[in-house]
Amino acid sequence: MKSAKAHVVAGTVLCALTLAMTLAARPALPEQVPMQWGLAGEVSSYWPRDAVVFGVPAACIAINLLVSARLAGRGEGRVAMYYIAPAVALAATAAIVLLGTR
Repeated sequence: MKSAKAHVVAGTVLCALTLAMTLAARPALPEQVPMQWGLAGEVSSYWPRDAVVFGVPAACIAINLLVSARLAGRGEGRVAMYYIAPAVALAATAAIVLLGTR
């Protein structure tokens, strides 16, 4: 079994892939990227494109590091726990890119 450090590094690398996703989609994203929709489907919040391209991956990495540090600190033995934050980060970034380029 890998050490907790190896899982933290692997999870952080997965979270860093969100930067590759947003950089690849940057030319297709509008200047103001829709980030929140109301119940009727109207956009109620926008973020600047560069905040999405660089801010979302930075937040994903930061959240992963905080969660991983907490897991490692308590000696979490379930390996899958280290990969929940990266999985959510990749899925959320894919949704942001998909909806932002529509």
